[in-house]
Amino acid sequence: MWAGLAALALLLCGCSAGQLAQTSEQSSAVNGTHGRIGDLDLRNVFLHGEPVGPDTNVYRDTRLAFTIVNTSETATDRLVSIASPKASVNLQAPADTLELRPGTSLAAGEPVEQLATPSAPDEKITVPVTIQDPTLVPGLTAPFDFTFEHAGTITLQVPFDVWTAGEPHDSARPLPPDVTP
Repeated sequence: MWAGLAALALLLCGCSAGQLAQTSEQSSAVNGTHGRIGDLDLRNVFLHGEPVGPDTNVYRDTRLAFTIVNTSETATDRLVSIASPKASVNLQAPADTLELRPGTSLAAGEPVEQLATPSAPDEKITVPVTIQDPTLVPGLTAPFDFTFEHAGTITLQVPFDVWTAGEPHDSARPLPPDVTP
């Protein structure tokens, strides 16, 4: 009898181990979505803009922000294009900054530095977006296709975020102090 009770106690304790049901599906506290295609991780992908005025669905300085990390140890890839049926996308970057060598990353959004070596120039990748679909409003998502030279194309449902007029946004926020010795 005692052996049966001990086995039942162990069984019941094992059922409660692990994540809590309420938190098992939680996502990280970042603005954007993420995805993976081949050796490429797309992280914190989101669309952001500033309303032109109160109670309007017109936005200025609307941009796509993201980080792409090449986790391969040997293969180089290149970001070829970004497209969406709900917006026109303008990928503004020198062609060589769109290359993803093994173990490197590229990012769009400010402030951003693409550093290949300590003396590398500050080559900012910006991705201005013109919203063409009036149903795309803050809080909703839109499909964006990221096409790479070797990995192919991945479609992500990208959330649209806004900041209020006059609020400092990415380009106006101060950088952390330099802590290099």
